[in-house]
Amino acid sequence: MTPAPLFVTPDGWAPGRELEGFLREVRPYGVLLFARHLKGPSQVRELCACVREALPEAPPRIALDQEGGRVSRLSALGARYPGASEMKGDAARVEALAFEMGEHLKDLGFTDDFAPVADLGPALPGTGLEGRVYGEEPGVVTECCRAFLRGLERAGVRGCLKHYPGLGGSRVDSHVELPVLEGSAEARRDHFEPYRRLAATAPAVMVAHAAAETYADPSPTSLNREVYEELRAMGARGILLTDDLSMGALDGVGPLPDRLHACLEAGADAAIVVYPQEDVLGALARARRSPAFEEAASRLAEVSKRLKP
Repeated sequence: MTPAPLFVTPDGWAPGRELEGFLREVRPYGVLLFARHLKGPSQVRELCACVREALPEAPPRIALDQEGGRVSRLSALGARYPGASEMKGDAARVEALAFEMGEHLKDLGFTDDFAPVADLGPALPGTGLEGRVYGEEPGVVTECCRAFLRGLERAGVRGCLKHYPGLGGSRVDSHVELPVLEGSAEARRDHFEPYRRLAATAPAVMVAHAAAETYADPSPTSLNREVYEELRAMGARGILLTDDLSMGALDGVGPLPDRLHACLEAGADAAIVVYPQEDVLGALARARRSPAFEEAASRLAEVSKRLKP
């Protein structure tokens, strides 16, 4: 059976039969862990092994948000890594840091890192982007993101550009409410530049939840067909996935089943669903009857064939 086009999150941090049963029922493409799942190196390795062994014929990808700085899940294990703003645009330093973090992730059992941030500044206070952007110049951001992806690849970990079409300049945190990206396509041209130059080689691109004036469709970008068509027209060959569907930016869309159907119907290859396991199982009962779900699963399988392990 083709894996479900989802990254899911376990309720707890302990490996065992409950988690294995959940994974076998969902058969997700990936599992996303957070700091709350990381209690110690041995426990994390056991948890990642449990995830892989639950579905040996198609082991799920295992991801973490490990950017460094304020979004550094490995800090739960005592590891301290600097963030993007501390790199001062030094691409060589970025690559070395990404390689170091990638080796740490690989050693623990992770296969994917949802980083780097390709948003351009300004990172305004209260947006959740503070300290996470490499700068305001598209060339600097592009080269730093290219270096980050290269460092992860050298360590054997897949990276992910985020958050298309660029959250720079937004005024609210999409974890809480829907940001508005003001300005025409021409006015926001620089925000697209890192993706134009890197989408063809990036293993994945994460699509933000935002209302963007650059599109005719006023829907959140993660639910907007124009956005996915635009990325593919840029030459994106990796996985196009949504940011977490539980975020407050999508509160106007409805419950998880509605959010999941809308993003997959719009053209996402996969969705991140940071919901309780019971909610995920309930949403799947409806989702699996949808042609959009099956089409996304098929697209995801084809895209995965092109990517390095």
